[in-house]
Amino acid sequence: MKGCEMQKLNIKYNSEDWRGAVLSNLATTPFSVAGFDFLSVESAIQGIKFHSKNERESVFRMTGMDALKAGRPITNSISERVESFVYWEGQEFPYNSMDHRLLLAMFIGEKVRQNPNVQEALLATDGTFIYHDVGEENPNTSLPEKFYIQILLAQRSLLARLRNIS
Repeated sequence: MKGCEMQKLNIKYNSEDWRGAVLSNLATTPFSVAGFDFLSVESAIQGIKFHSKNERESVFRMTGMDALKAGRPITNSISERVESFVYWEGQEFPYNSMDHRLLLAMFIGEKVRQNPNVQEALLATDGTFIYHDVGEENPNTSLPEKFYIQILLAQRSLLARLRNIS
């Protein structure tokens, strides 16, 4: 049946669908965590890769695309032979560890919590298959597509439940 085919939405910064664009980690959707202001989730994701406090905080203030470009050399330099880290609130966490991944989930959750337009976009994807395809995935990525979409789906489920509380 043609009419029953599920809608699909690619979450990416240059999506023609407003929901896909605003849900992208590159979207300018300001939020704050622990006294730090971020212009986008990408600013947080890339910023924590920098050991230097000044560099880290500089990336936190960048647009999503600028932050992605700033962090790309670090991402590309990661090797299984040498342990890599991310840095948050005076602590050092192994790259792609549970603590690192929990930080990423927190950043996305705060973006959703602090931006009503993001909440609206996420709720508006109900009944839509969402995915994140921006080309070949970097093998060193800290936010693989499957994990990213799982976070968004968990946030959407939480929002739907909260919306139904009266």
